[in-house]
Amino acid sequence: MRVTIVRGAYPGCEPNCEEWIAAEGRIGKQSPALFRAAIDAAEPRKPPILIHSGGGDVDSAIAIGRLLRQKGFQVAVARTEFLAEAAPAAAEPARGKIKKPEPPRARGFARSLQASCASACTLILAAGTRRYVGPTALVGLHEIVVPETTVTQTMRYYRIRTLTKGGRVVSKEKVFVGEKNFVRHIGRSKPTPETYRRVRRYLAEMGETKEVVDLMMTAPPESMRWLTRAELVSTKLATDERGGESLVAYVPPPPPPPKFAIRPIYETFVALQRERAASSHAPPPSPPSIRPPSWLELDRDWALPAGLSGGLLLLILSSLFRTLRGPEPQRWRPPVAGDAP
Repeated sequence: MRVTIVRGAYPGCEPNCEEWIAAEGRIGKQSPALFRAAIDAAEPRKPPILIHSGGGDVDSAIAIGRLLRQKGFQVAVARTEFLAEAAPAAAEPARGKIKKPEPPRARGFARSLQASCASACTLILAAGTRRYVGPTALVGLHEIVVPETTVTQTMRYYRIRTLTKGGRVVSKEKVFVGEKNFVRHIGRSKPTPETYRRVRRYLAEMGETKEVVDLMMTAPPESMRWLTRAELVSTKLATDERGGESLVAYVPPPPPPPKFAIRPIYETFVALQRERAASSHAPPPSPPSIRPPSWLELDRDWALPAGLSGGLLLLILSSLFRTLRGPEPQRWRPPVAGDAP
């Protein structure tokens, strides 16, 4: 397994790029030491743990899980795409001093797509204070199995040299003759019931249910049971449906508010009235109602010219109408006495 401290390479994130601890690969005997070195290097910060692993050694996974729960880390199922390999050359330790291993550092991006956490990796996932499994990430279980191992035994040969004097043993000396290595291959086997009891006790410490172990029994070691969203929730292996990239993706900060905010005149007037009322211990005045002005409330400076212009326009229209109509026709009426002939 490779455990790396990663700093985000998202555009525009500098100088506030998020960091996380990326754990990828098979869980081995050295994995707890790698996790401890990365955690010590990140202190006092607690960056999220982004894990992508197909499983490995159960005892090492339990040790890592207890370390993460003790320190209070969040765990998410996500891959890390590195910009470049980040394995700096280790410096030679000073004579007489033991130097702590320095974890590698890199720049990269977090991805939930095609990320998976299977087998013993689920024991590390269960240790997170919050556990993030996105819609595109996978979590799988199967029966615990003791993997195939190769054991090398060394046989050393000695010869005993005995010195006697007068029939009495004076001294014996053990002389090394040589040694020979024997390689023994141990095939894969099923674990003892004590292994499952140890896993159940560990999950009880993490606050999980026994359903995790029950689901392990439903898939043989050659296959994998990929958990559904309902099973992730019921087993408490997932507390959040967000992907791991949501924990480390760069979000630009909101723009700062203007130094001098300009309020509308009406709001300023009401605020001043309330401040005056509060200083005089009087109830604040109610804001005036907004209604359209009436004709009587119009200003005289422009109301009189408007009225004269309207009257003049009516006179012009009336004269034009009379001109277009022409003179009125004379109507006949009977003569009256006294009219001129």
